[in-house]
Amino acid sequence: MSSINSDYMSQMVLQSLNKTNNDMTQAMQRLSSGKRINSATDDAAGLSIASKLRAQVKGLNAAMKNASDAIAMVGTIEGALEEGTKILQRMRQLAVQAASDTNTGTDRAYLQDEVNQLSTELNRISNNTEFNSQKLLDGTFTDKVIQIGSAGGQVLRLGVAATDAGTLGTFQINSANEALATQENSHASAKAALNALVTASADYVVNGSFGTVTASVDAGADARDVASAFNIISGTTGITAAAITRGRLTFNAAATYTFTLEGKSSTTSTVTATLTTTSDVTSIKDAINAVSGSTGITASLTTDKSGINLVQEEGYDIIFGDMAGGTAFYQSMDRNETLDTTGGAQTLLSGSTDSGALLGQVTLSSHQAFTITPGVNTNHFSAATAEISSSRSSIAGVSLSTKSGATNSLAVIDGALAMISEIRSSMGAANNRLKSTVDNLSNIAVNAQSSLSKIEDANFAEETSALTKAQILQQASTAMLAQANKGKQGMLQLIQGL
Repeated sequence: MSSINSDYMSQMVLQSLNKTNNDMTQAMQRLSSGKRINSATDDAAGLSIASKLRAQVKGLNAAMKNASDAIAMVGTIEGALEEGTKILQRMRQLAVQAASDTNTGTDRAYLQDEVNQLSTELNRISNNTEFNSQKLLDGTFTDKVIQIGSAGGQVLRLGVAATDAGTLGTFQINSANEALATQENSHASAKAALNALVTASADYVVNGSFGTVTASVDAGADARDVASAFNIISGTTGITAAAITRGRLTFNAAATYTFTLEGKSSTTSTVTATLTTTSDVTSIKDAINAVSGSTGITASLTTDKSGINLVQEEGYDIIFGDMAGGTAFYQSMDRNETLDTTGGAQTLLSGSTDSGALLGQVTLSSHQAFTITPGVNTNHFSAATAEISSSRSSIAGVSLSTKSGATNSLAVIDGALAMISEIRSSMGAANNRLKSTVDNLSNIAVNAQSSLSKIEDANFAEETSALTKAQILQQASTAMLAQANKGKQGMLQLIQGL
């Protein structure tokens, strides 16, 4: 039956044509954009996942740039520190040169001039080294955060301590060595008197840059023993100890002197020499040096030759006994060759009942600040039980004007070199981490981009095929729509025949 109110065939063909047109439009949109998902209607879940992946990829790319910039910044720090290391090594070379008595005071003054210039250059490097207008070595570059991930908390923290001449150096604590042991009767009694100056035992709580630990010192310990107790735990505390015993010996009369001397060996050595005048004690100096193989004690003349400077480089006690021939005096010196003026000179009276001893000094050193807390009232460093804080000896204070100053400068410079080496090591580790970070971020970004592509990118083969199919169907539908419309023409012809 034919109907003029309803054209089912044409409507069916038209519906099919509209669907085909929509398919063709979608295929053309995907081909033109290269994306399978162009709106939420295409794939709501896929659009959500793709949005998060896209944000991650962009964050990863930004993080890679951050890490690359950080590598360049660390490289700037390393370059400056390398130059600082060269400067300090040159300073150390000059200090070693100045420590020799082949140099005069004028020579040491010239060496000091170069040290001063090198210190100025250290300050310049510290104050002027910067990256992107940020100072790197003046002490302000601390706790800096480098964003090395696409999410919060994925950071690397960097910081560099100040490296100027006033900061670089060694933190030190020196033991007290002003006490002198004197005892009549015998050489052995002098040793006993010396031991009595030290508490029965001493424990020191050491808080260093690496950790906190206790150093224990036995009764009657000499400076060498004390230094050894601290060096045993240096791997935990970062603190090293050095001991030395210094003193001065003078005589009041020309005579033949005989006395016993003990240093590193428990056996005594006898020293005998004749003085023709007290203004030149070379003969006794030579006699002391003749037994230095046993005692470890070396002697040198004072500038005016009227006194003898004694040194026990290992920190053993210097013990005199059985002094005969005349009146002799002995006085302690610190490691800077400065005489102890508080205790004054002790007297070795002529006769076989005389004895005395010199205490050594211990220096604790670290390139980081530290403290020690004695566990007893009487100890090697202080008479009080309060915490003892280290003080800094900096490069700015290095003095090569004297032999002792040059010698002491070596420890300061070594501490500065250790500090810079630690910073360089830290920067090297950070640089290696940043390089690994860049590689890892790149790998993650590639994988995330691949996942994103699989979710949202159009399959060109499929979409081309779909477009071709839609075009064919569109043409066919158009032709069928024309055929369906021919049925209406028959109805019109029938009406016209009436």
